[in-house]
Amino acid sequence: MMNIHQLKKTFYKTLFPPKFGNKKIQSLYNFVSQNDSDTEYWTVNGQLQEFIGIIKSFDESDIQYFFERISLWNSYYLVIISDKFLDSHVKANVKYDLGKIYAKIFLLYEDSDPYFLIDNLEIAVTMYESKIDTATLIDLISKIEFMHHKKLITRQQRNHNIHFISSLTDELSN
Repeated sequence: MMNIHQLKKTFYKTLFPPKFGNKKIQSLYNFVSQNDSDTEYWTVNGQLQEFIGIIKSFDESDIQYFFERISLWNSYYLVIISDKFLDSHVKANVKYDLGKIYAKIFLLYEDSDPYFLIDNLEIAVTMYESKIDTATLIDLISKIEFMHHKKLITRQQRNHNIHFISSLTDELSN
């Protein structure tokens, strides 16, 4: 259930969409907001290709800017973006580690529904053969523990994800 503060924030963002100081981020935001109603029907020759074209041109400073302004994003749009990272066409056309970016979106996703992202965390990290640093792995474990403590995920989800992240920690040690 959405509280009044979240409702006001969502309403305000709908009437007054954020203006980003970065053309690539603004382009991504505009594209996702214009195509959010039919994301399951994005095609390789249509919206998915346009999405790939937008994120393909991102460099390290664009990604950093995205995370610095992540609070301006509608949470639903973050779920859409994260979901599209799991598309094999996106993987084939984008050269940087979207699994690592997916993990960071998961960590910064503060709205009431982070469980939308947890189920695909392992898929994203595995798909991109992500090299996640120790500090991020620790943060992931903390977020998962917090989600379990708040009863947002089941014990089974918690155990599975903790085991997966522990295996990544073990890989870093070797």
